[in-house]
Formats: sequence, structure tokens, C-alpha cells
Amino acid sequence: MYPVMNSASKANGVIFALVLAAMFVYSLPPVFSFARSQDDAWHLFVDGKLLRRFEQAYDKRFFLRDPSVRLWADAQFRLFGEGTKGVLLGHDGWLYTNQEYRVPNDLDANLAYQLAQITDIERQLAERGKHLLLLPLPMKLDIYAAHAARTFDPRVSSLYQRFVSDLQARQLDVVPLREAYLRNLSGPRLFLKSDTHWSPDGARLAAYELARQRPHLLGDQVYVSHKTGDKQVKGDLMNYLQFDHGLAPQYGASTIELYETLKAEQDSDDLFAEQAQSLLLVGTSYSKIDDWNFVGFLKEALNRDLLNIAVEARGPFEAMRQFLASDQSHNPQIDTVVWEFPLRTLLAHRPGTLAGNTQPAHF
Repeated sequence: MYPVMNSASKANGVIFALVLAAMFVYSLPPVFSFARSQDDAWHLFVDGKLLRRFEQAYDKRFFLRDPSVRLWADAQFRLFGEGTKGVLLGHDGWLYTNQEYRVPNDLDANLAYQLAQITDIERQLAERGKHLLLLPLPMKLDIYAAHAARTFDPRVSSLYQRFVSDLQARQLDVVPLREAYLRNLSGPRLFLKSDTHWSPDGARLAAYELARQRPHLLGDQVYVSHKTGDKQVKGDLMNYLQFDHGLAPQYGASTIELYETLKAEQDSDDLFAEQAQSLLLVGTSYSKIDDWNFVGFLKEALNRDLLNIAVEARGPFEAMRQFLASDQSHNPQIDTVVWEFPLRTLLAHRPGTLAGNTQPAHF
């Protein structure tokens, strides 16, 4: 006997057909809009990329997307106390990037690969008459482990000293910062609670520690950093908290002080004169973002001006690659290159990738 459709199943079928028809009509404008924006649609179709691009564009415009994301994020936080993939929730409003929790199984091989890259970069700079000085930045999870709510791999705490020792074993010049950070835990926060980056106080400490450990870099031009105001910084890790913030009001923006660094004595000729600099900083967003004022604090701590090549959201290897490809790398007046190197690059950077992305939210 064959099944017979009753009135209830007919109604379900009609509703289903109407939903399909409505979704079809709703999808037509995005399809036409997407088609008009693609200049090389045929080649993208042949490469298999066209459908993926359309899925991404359609997903962003789908009217149920944001409510669904928020509903799932609320449930995930209520049931498991978790944020969206990419962030780990800590105590007292502290947030941590999951990159610092993800220690690769092949850590030894990964570390050896990056050390080989660094050694080769040091060789290239030496051939161009430049001395490489590495400035490894400690991991937030390592320095503020007391606020972490989840147990992390113990290798996170030992990685900094291991990296420094390996660099020194290769006769590479390195300025360690971890001990100075640990000694200053009772002072102002050195990292922002809701961000992957350091605070202006953390940037200032790094600059003065570099000056203390390498006094031969000191100049004779006095720079002074002046506070120019305060700023609310949302924090890049807040982008991963998609649940209702009313459920956890302890997680939120941080207030930082903004600084401007100027020469203590400056005449009108200084505004137009181009002076040769022998010191250059290669950095990531820790150096690039003006809110941290790291370049300014370096000038103040070292009593000298310097050049700066920093790249946001691409990691230290990409920043160094851009410097090596630039005319500045052949500038004979530059004799010292300070390389600001976030330690979590050792966990995030993988063999075969162009650049270790060290900032999960906006890099």
C-alpha cells in the first residue's frame, strides 16, 4: 500500500514550498549584486573560488545570520562559560588569545625552523653592514598567568627563556624582557585585559629595558613623552565575545593614557631638516599602533631619533621581509636594526607560511 498524503502533510508541503520560494526571491538581489562586482568571474569559476566567494558574500547579508550567531554565543557562554573560538576567558575580566594556549605538537621542529630563519636574516643584515638586535616580547598568558581560568601547557612559561638561550647559543644579540615584566607585576598593567597587545606602560618598560641593557645605543638628544589624553580601547579580543555583554559585564574596554613624544628643545630648523639615522626598528602592530607609543618611548629612553618600519597584522617575519626588500636595508647609514618580535609568533608561525600572523583579531 502506498502512503496517502493527508491534509496536515499537504499543509507542511505548501509551507515548505513557500519558504523555498521566499528564500529564492530573497537571494536574487545578492546574486545580481555579486555578479556585477566580479570582474574575473570565469577564471574564478574555473579555479573553484567563485562559489566560495559567493557563499561568503551571501552569508554576510543573510538577515538571520547575526541573531543566530548571538543566540549560539549566548548558549555557549551560559552552558560552558566560553567565548567564540579565538579567545579564552580569564578571571577578573581578563581575555587571552587562543594562540598562546595552542602549543604545537612539533614545537621543537617549529622552533628550529624559525631559529634558522632568524639566523639567515642576521646573516643577510651582516652582509649589508647592519647589526641585528632582537627584542622578544613576552606572552600575555605567561606574564599574567594568575588571571588565567584554564590550565595551559607548562611549556608556555619556559618558552621565553628557551628562545633566548637558543638565540644566544647561535651568537645572536638579544635583549630579554620577561624578568623585567615579572618584576613589575605590582605596578600598572603591562598588557590590556581585553587586547592581545601591551599597554603604553608595557611599551615604556620595554623601551627603557632596551636602553638599560644596551647603553652603547644611547644618544645625546633629549626626548620627552607628554600625556595628551585618555582613550577607551575596546580591545581586539572583544571581537570574539559575541554573546550579550550583559551576561558578563566584567569583560569590556580598557582606558589607556595617550602620549606624544617630542624633542625637549626643538627649533624651527628641526621641522624641515632631514637628519641621517643609524638605528632602525622593525616591528609589528606593537610598534605600528600609535596608541602604545612604543617608538616614542624608544626615542625618550635612548635619547635619539630612529627610523621605523612596522607592519600591522602580518607578524614579525613579514615586517622583516618588507624591510629586506626595501631600499632602507641597503642604506649604509643604518648600522643597527632592532627587531621587535612577539614570542607567540613561535606558536602561531608555521613552516611554509609567509608570515606568522600574531594578532588574531585585526592583523
